[in-house]
Amino acid sequence: MKDSVVRGRLLQLLYERRREGSIAFGHGEQAVPPPEGINRRDWLRAVAQLSEYRLIDWTPLEDQSGMGLLSGFAKISDFGVKVLEVGVASPISISIDESRRTTVLRQQQAPIAAITSQQQATTEALEKVITAINQADLSEKEKNAAKSLLRKLLGSKAAGNVLGAGAQSLAAKYFTG
Repeated sequence: MKDSVVRGRLLQLLYERRREGSIAFGHGEQAVPPPEGINRRDWLRAVAQLSEYRLIDWTPLEDQSGMGLLSGFAKISDFGVKVLEVGVASPISISIDESRRTTVLRQQQAPIAAITSQQQATTEALEKVITAINQADLSEKEKNAAKSLLRKLLGSKAAGNVLGAGAQSLAAKYFTG
């Protein structure tokens, strides 16, 4: 099975169980076993990769066996939730099972689908501002200072309330990676 599929299955599992808090993974008795068709090594490698790219929060446990066994607790991060709910671009390839994704999106449909024409117009206007900054006859330092202010604005709670998913979309498109 492709690594991107394993990562997608793991992220979806943590999303579905996010209300439970941190979930045990690895070699402990309470650890979540990999789904059928995925071996434990690939399952745990996906945990490590998703943690590395901050899609999940990982708390490792010290190996008491002396055999180098990986164990710990994981939960989906806010960034991981945004990747699934809003479609924010992931920094690592993730294949989402679309039959399960529709369930995820249906649960969150109200806040995501409620993009008004005013939000759309504001998002488009901000995109024009970003483009104008990039094309302006300014030093890189001045451009970066202006973009830093926009990044802070787009990451604020106020921008999220005014623009909805548009704020996250612009931030992901212009200010990540």
